[in-house]
Amino acid sequence: MAYIRRYTGNYNGKNVDSLACVSVTDGATFKNIPNGTYVDAVTGTKKTVSNGTLSVESTGKGNMRVYVLQNSSSTVTGAVGPSGQTYLK
Repeated sequence: MAYIRRYTGNYNGKNVDSLACVSVTDGATFKNIPNGTYVDAVTGTKKTVSNGTLSVESTGKGNMRVYVLQNSSSTVTGAVGPSGQTYLK
Protein backbone atom coordinates (compact mmCIF):
# COMPACT_ATOMS: atom_id res chain seq x y z
CA MET A 1 0.00 0.00 0.00
CA ALA A 2 1.33 3.44 -0.86
CA TYR A 3 -0.14 6.93 -0.83
CA ILE A 4 0.69 10.64 -0.71
CA ARG A 5 -0.70 13.15 1.75
CA ARG A 6 -0.30 16.89 1.21
CA TYR A 7 -1.55 19.82 3.23
CA THR A 8 -1.40 23.41 2.06
CA GLY A 9 -2.96 26.25 3.96
CA ASN A 10 -2.51 28.69 6.78
CA TYR A 11 -1.66 27.53 10.29
CA ASN A 12 -1.23 30.04 13.11
CA GLY A 13 -0.68 32.83 10.60
CA LYS A 14 1.98 30.95 8.63
CA ASN A 15 1.70 29.48 5.13
CA VAL A 16 2.16 25.72 5.30
CA ASP A 17 2.95 23.32 2.48
CA SER A 18 3.68 19.80 3.74
CA LEU A 19 3.94 16.59 1.76
CA ALA A 20 4.44 12.99 2.92
CA CYS A 21 4.96 9.88 0.78
CA VAL A 22 3.90 6.78 2.73
CA SER A 23 4.81 3.21 1.79
CA VAL A 24 3.62 0.23 3.86
CA THR A 25 5.13 -3.27 3.42
CA ASP A 26 5.91 -3.09 -0.32
CA GLY A 27 8.14 -0.72 -2.27
CA ALA A 28 6.64 2.20 -4.17
CA THR A 29 7.43 4.84 -6.76
CA PHE A 30 5.95 8.29 -6.24
CA LYS A 31 5.78 10.41 -9.41
CA ASN A 32 5.10 14.09 -10.11
CA ILE A 33 6.16 15.23 -6.64
CA PRO A 34 8.11 18.42 -5.85
CA ASN A 35 11.89 18.21 -6.14
CA GLY A 36 13.89 18.56 -2.95
CA THR A 37 15.18 16.58 0.00
CA TYR A 38 12.88 14.02 1.58
CA VAL A 39 13.61 12.53 5.00
CA ASP A 40 12.11 9.27 6.25
CA ALA A 41 10.45 10.06 9.58
CA VAL A 42 10.90 6.41 10.65
CA THR A 43 14.63 5.85 9.93
CA GLY A 44 16.04 9.31 9.23
CA THR A 45 17.22 8.25 5.75
CA LYS A 46 17.39 11.17 3.31
CA LYS A 47 16.77 11.05 -0.44
CA THR A 48 17.15 13.86 -2.95
CA VAL A 49 14.51 14.13 -5.68
CA SER A 50 15.57 16.02 -8.81
CA ASN A 51 13.26 14.51 -11.45
CA GLY A 52 9.90 14.49 -9.63
CA THR A 53 10.18 10.78 -8.76
CA LEU A 54 10.92 9.11 -5.41
CA SER A 55 11.48 5.34 -5.26
CA VAL A 56 11.13 3.52 -1.95
CA GLU A 57 12.36 -0.05 -1.55
CA SER A 58 10.27 -2.79 0.05
CA THR A 59 10.32 -2.55 3.86
CA GLY A 60 8.98 -5.95 4.85
CA LYS A 61 5.55 -7.02 6.06
CA GLY A 62 3.92 -4.47 8.35
CA ASN A 63 6.79 -1.96 8.17
CA MET A 64 6.51 1.51 6.70
CA ARG A 65 8.46 4.47 5.37
CA VAL A 66 7.16 8.05 5.61
CA TYR A 67 9.24 10.36 3.44
CA VAL A 68 8.53 14.00 4.29
CA LEU A 69 9.61 16.88 2.06
CA GLN A 70 12.01 19.16 3.93
CA ASN A 71 11.11 22.78 3.25
CA SER A 72 10.54 25.96 5.23
CA SER A 73 7.26 24.49 6.57
CA SER A 74 8.73 21.14 7.66
CA THR A 75 10.41 20.51 11.00
CA VAL A 76 11.15 16.82 10.31
CA THR A 77 14.92 16.37 10.45
CA GLY A 78 15.40 12.71 11.35
CA ALA A 79 14.02 9.47 12.73
CA VAL A 80 11.15 9.25 15.20
CA GLY A 81 12.86 6.71 17.47
CA PRO A 82 16.37 5.39 18.12
CA SER A 83 18.06 3.21 15.50
CA GLY A 84 17.43 -0.49 15.96
CA GLN A 85 14.19 -0.03 17.86
CA THR A 86 11.92 -3.02 17.21
CA TYR A 87 8.79 -0.90 16.84
CA LEU A 88 7.47 2.56 17.59
CA LYS A 89 4.98 3.05 20.40
